[in-house]
Amino acid sequence: MELRQITEQNPWWEDRERIKEDEKVKEALSKRQKIEFAFKNENTLIIGPRQVGKTTFLKLFIKNLIDNGVDSKRILYFSCETIKDFNDLVEIVRFSDSLMQGKKYIFFDEITFVNEWQRAVKFVLDSPLINDKFIFVTGSSSIALKKETFPGRPIKIRSFLPLSFKEFCNIFGSGNLKKELTVQISGLSVNELNEKAKKLLFYFRESEKLFRLYVMCGGFPRSAYELIEKGKIREETKEIYWKWLIGDIAKIERSERITSSVLLGVLKNYGTRFSLNSIAKEMEIGSHVTIRSYLEVLENLFILRNVFPIDLKKGVESFKRMRKVYFIDPFLFHSFKMQLTETEIKEEEMPKLVEGIVAEHLIRKFGKILYYYQKKEIDFYLEGSGIEVKWQNKVEKRDFPAVHLQNKILVGKDQFEFYENEMIILPTCVFLLLI
Repeated sequence: MELRQITEQNPWWEDRERIKEDEKVKEALSKRQKIEFAFKNENTLIIGPRQVGKTTFLKLFIKNLIDNGVDSKRILYFSCETIKDFNDLVEIVRFSDSLMQGKKYIFFDEITFVNEWQRAVKFVLDSPLINDKFIFVTGSSSIALKKETFPGRPIKIRSFLPLSFKEFCNIFGSGNLKKELTVQISGLSVNELNEKAKKLLFYFRESEKLFRLYVMCGGFPRSAYELIEKGKIREETKEIYWKWLIGDIAKIERSERITSSVLLGVLKNYGTRFSLNSIAKEMEIGSHVTIRSYLEVLENLFILRNVFPIDLKKGVESFKRMRKVYFIDPFLFHSFKMQLTETEIKEEEMPKLVEGIVAEHLIRKFGKILYYYQKKEIDFYLEGSGIEVKWQNKVEKRDFPAVHLQNKILVGKDQFEFYENEMIILPTCVFLLLI
């Protein structure tokens, strides 16, 4: 490992004030409406898609340490994009011991594609090398970044995903709205939803306006700030997410052509049930096994979510039946649709796009979500409760399928109605703020 590779990435060693010249730091601090981060001194694995702000988080963490009196010469940052061997990671840790005194802070950024990187992290955690150190690691694939990868070891796992709608409102909303965003539900009881939604209905006009912006820009900081601050998302920004995906697909030696075909199949069948065989046939891909493999890869790269039906007899998801697929963020829908079809989203596609936003928020809140299909389909199902998304001008009680469930939740545009112990109709923006 060349010394130049390390020193060039740590200009604050020469002058602690140099951290303020870092482009990520300058950009973050220039925002009038800032994303607030919590920094904790504990070994941490940070996982999430590219372009979501992981590097910015690390650089702001470094600034926070320096501002709070930590000697800048005890902080080492290294971007792992240029190395391939896990041995290099261990050597960098050893190098820190030879150069630095006292408690050390080591930041490894974008470690995912370093061959067998987890061996290096395990070795450091299990050896005296971890003494007097905090290790922070980021990656953009969940293939190996799992809790079970490091059982019993002193390291935390932290997800770093695009902003949820509530987080979006906490940045770009008014002060009065932000005060009410501490309200949240513990489950999907219609009675609890009714009680807690009332506090947010006073701010419906503002939250609806913010939601329509969120549908366009999603929770990626770059697209969000461009839309809010400049009124338009640049074409370059719309392309960058596609370039990121194709770059990572190449790194794991997968086919760009098959990836494009699978994603085009997802767009054509967005939010509807489909079989792997049907996508393989429609997109002229040789085998349903290939489709399944690529859908799993895309999920591991934080591109999409696979949602399966509930097997009511066993009470678990049924992997063999047809699935539904959603992007983890609405801006990926916009970006990939433009790249693959050269068309903008149409108004008739909005209901499915909104359905995908609801799906992602439910998954983040409850860990997993299923859909219900037993002669009749309900968009989402969780422990006896059903959620039906109806992005349309008029929503009525009869729009919920005639199925016996403990809680029935209809998520629409702008209506609010409550049927005690049975059903609630809520605006999408309000429902998302509650979960």
